Amino acid sequence: MSVHPQESAAGRSTCQEELNKSLVEQAFQDVFASDAFDEGAIARYFSPRYVQKTDGRTLDFPGFVAHVRELKCTLNNVKITFERMVAEGANVVSIHRAEAEKIAGGKISIRVFALFVIDDGKIVLCDELTHIEQGAAEDRDLASRRH
Repeated sequence: MSVHPQESAAGRSTCQEELNKSLVEQAFQDVFASDAFDEGAIARYFSPRYVQKTDGRTLDFPGFVAHVRELKCTLNNVKITFERMVAEGANVVSIHRAEAEKIAGGKISIRVFALFVIDDGKIVLCDELTHIEQGAAEDRDLASRRH
């Protein structure tokens, strides 16, 4: 039984797409679901060329690091649940929910629709729209907040 080149390429593509989905999931667990701020974990998953577009705001890699640092000062017990995830080539699209306790008191739940682009084993782009399902009006900027 021989393998046709097209089938082999499709198999490699499917394998890479599964790896890309796993990369996104693991990045969320290690960077966001952990209560600790770990710049090394950020660098493991996100390229120095990383750009994040969230609800009309754009962050570069240093801005993203500042954003993660701000989240660690604002939230704890973060839980990420992926509802849907689809990969095509270097692109991963997810619908996920982030739920957390606010350190100042209260809870927050955000639903996120996101496109991730993977290059050379790292996330280089996230283009997302967020919707707060539970939380205060002043938390609407939490998905891109930095100080």
